[in-house]
Amino acid sequence: MIRAIFALLSGVLVATLAPVGSGQAQDMLTLRDHLLVVGSQTTASVAGQLVGAFSERYPTVARPELRSVDAAAAADLFCASIGPETPDIMILSRRLSAGAQEACSSNGVRDIVEVQIGLGAVVLAVNRGDPAPALTSRQVYEALAAERVAGEAFMPNKVATWSQIAPYLPSTPIRVIVPAQGTDGRQLFDDLVLEAGCRKVRGIRLVFEASYRRGKCITLREDGAVTVLPSLDVPAAVFAAPAGTIGVMPMVEVANSGGNLIALSLDGVDATASTVASLEYDQTRVVYLYAKRQHARNQSGVGVVRGIAEMLVEATREAAIGPGGYLTSSGLVPLPPADRLAQRRVAEQMTLMRPQ
Repeated sequence: MIRAIFALLSGVLVATLAPVGSGQAQDMLTLRDHLLVVGSQTTASVAGQLVGAFSERYPTVARPELRSVDAAAAADLFCASIGPETPDIMILSRRLSAGAQEACSSNGVRDIVEVQIGLGAVVLAVNRGDPAPALTSRQVYEALAAERVAGEAFMPNKVATWSQIAPYLPSTPIRVIVPAQGTDGRQLFDDLVLEAGCRKVRGIRLVFEASYRRGKCITLREDGAVTVLPSLDVPAAVFAAPAGTIGVMPMVEVANSGGNLIALSLDGVDATASTVASLEYDQTRVVYLYAKRQHARNQSGVGVVRGIAEMLVEATREAAIGPGGYLTSSGLVPLPPADRLAQRRVAEQMTLMRPQ
């Protein structure tokens, strides 16, 4: 899969350096005439707006090329190597893992700038007018896990309705649509909902081996109660689904639904811009932008591509990530003022990230 994506990317490259001395000398000293941006599917809206704003702000620079892939593929592409065939910028809705950072380093990708550009959240949503039960992460785990704890053993999960989880919940069938593995949305759902919920189950806490315990937390049932779809297809599938169907999606999808989707309260907190900004809503995540400083032009103007420093500045401008900034229309919730200022300084100075 990665080779196929590389083939797509390589079609937009300029393979040779042009001679210096013409009026286009700035571009002649780079290996590619435009930025290459890769992002996870759940950040596609944010990335698209950022690329569009960058092009408007710098009209003499070629428009960046944007590719949306799953989170794992994005990290693989970004960390593959240094050079014009690999992305300059990556946007993810979770931090680059320690394992991915090690892969980057082993492949020579060592000078990485990391900036936080805002906050988002993973939510459980239903169609307006459908039952909208307030759930806990433990109840979601108990409804969706392939196996449930029964004494000291694990048994197949046969729970059919929400009221079997708790009597005050609706007696509607358990039907949940979740993003596919490999996407940011699924990773966040696994980490912040399923695993968070199963930690409260005594039988799970007694499992000593961490990977086995996590498997019991995040392995979903396959009896029809759970439908797995590409992340971008989840909202449309919820619209077409029977009443009471719940979809797992980024909060931005609810914001962009025109009021047709309603986010459920989770662990006693509604998912709103204010609860996300205050981190009161536990299923909140940070959106990160990564840039390869090794691709930026040096003081002599030589490098892989021009525009990396400018993209970092654009991505941290108050007009982009502040209250009322254009990225808020993609569901991005602004960081606190002091944090925005700190990220702006990182971008302007191109400060390298510290390994985890």
